[in-house]
Amino acid sequence: MGNGEVNVMRRPFGINLVRAGGLVLLFSVAGAVESFRLSSLHNPEVWLHLRVGEWILANKAWPSTGLFSQAVNLPWRDYTWTADAVAGVGYRVLGLSVVPALWMIYRVLLAGAMFLLAGGSRRNFWIPAAVSGVAQYLLYGLGPLGSGTSALFVALEFFLLVQARRSRSLRKLFLLVPLFVFWANADAGFVYGIGLFVLFLAATVVERIQPAWSGQPERQSGQGSELATAPMACGACMLATLLSPYGFHSYVDFLAAQTSPVNQYISAHTAMNFRQPQHYVLVLLVMSAFLLLGVRRSRDLFLLSALIGSTALGFYAQGESWLAILASLAVIGDSVSEQSVAPLRDRQYRSAPQWPVVEAAAALAVLLVCYAAVVPRQRDVLLSRVAEEYPIRACDYIRQHRLPAPLFNTQNWGSFLVWYLPEYPVAIDARTGLYPDDVETDYFKAMLLLAPYQSVPSLGEARTLLFEKSNVLGEAFQGVPGFQVAHEDGNSLVLLHETHE
Repeated sequence: MGNGEVNVMRRPFGINLVRAGGLVLLFSVAGAVESFRLSSLHNPEVWLHLRVGEWILANKAWPSTGLFSQAVNLPWRDYTWTADAVAGVGYRVLGLSVVPALWMIYRVLLAGAMFLLAGGSRRNFWIPAAVSGVAQYLLYGLGPLGSGTSALFVALEFFLLVQARRSRSLRKLFLLVPLFVFWANADAGFVYGIGLFVLFLAATVVERIQPAWSGQPERQSGQGSELATAPMACGACMLATLLSPYGFHSYVDFLAAQTSPVNQYISAHTAMNFRQPQHYVLVLLVMSAFLLLGVRRSRDLFLLSALIGSTALGFYAQGESWLAILASLAVIGDSVSEQSVAPLRDRQYRSAPQWPVVEAAAALAVLLVCYAAVVPRQRDVLLSRVAEEYPIRACDYIRQHRLPAPLFNTQNWGSFLVWYLPEYPVAIDARTGLYPDDVETDYFKAMLLLAPYQSVPSLGEARTLLFEKSNVLGEAFQGVPGFQVAHEDGNSLVLLHETHE
């Protein structure tokens, strides 16, 4: 073979077809399952997003107070306003079926992002497909609204950061600027993304000063002229996050929420109890990532510090476990990519484009068929699925009999009541930053029978009370003079408070 010739390799058509089919299946399976299970209708976050989205479209403004709550005069900032607006538009077009539709689209996007993060491409398939499939299983409960938005964007950011390090082209980092503009208006979790970028910047600077610390000095060669690019890109991303209605308050409120004393009562902020199989699978995934770093004798400061920090956060608060999952994928993906590139440095494949864009589009087409053929459109049918988890019948009873306000409700149902029973402002819901810490703390103590119910003003002054059927406080009230059962069904209990103490 002459010096000017290129060794071109073609993969057999059958192998390409199998991999293409496997990618379509990988990208579409979670969304297809959702079209049958409709588990998104049981998600506690979606209802508040729908109601706030409708309000934004109707008023053409950003929320600034505690709408739909008895705390309507308290300030509140909606850091997910763009996602809420999208949900509101979808609700106007598709009705309640927009909920599974959004979840199905999100599953394809997240699956594709995690496959790329795990080192996947048309050439690299089996290991990335297996690892990202495990990650899909672990993250099945995430949706497109709230923390699920940040999970998708962190996956994309991780991918771009690793690609920039591997290609030695830090100019790619400026692709993150538009991502952060949207992210800062879709979820306050963008602060994690800024933290990840700062970690990347610190590792880049340290490895430039001491190349031997990276274990791969050749990665830094030729980067002197681009060293200033990383801090410039990081600064541009920070400025981009200020392009929101709430500016720097996003950072302040995010840190306040993460350090709130109320978190000890919220399961998402507590450590894993290892009573679910997902917890053990997560441990195995993280251990595999650490083991891989050890086997490779890698001293990649960025990946090592990102994995350690994400694991610490994920195991400290199970609601942040997605950080540990994505960091593990990044470590595994970096190893897979290095191993696949090494034997191919002098060869060229005719397999462009390398990224599976066609397969992702095919997966979306599959889910469109599933949505059209399987997902019900009738509101009554969808509400019957919602009633498996939420108090549809109790709310209908309260509305039809015009039970007296104010209403007391549990936090678990607050967001749903905001959407389904808006004529009764809720006593409490899951909104971050709306209710003062002492109010929420007193609420949780009363619900656990650790404090008298009179210590919660919204509970002591309520005329109508709505509890889950199994709620211990609701059961206790049935034996208290002045409280009368007005309605009871399979999952809810409605009480009337006849006298005020």
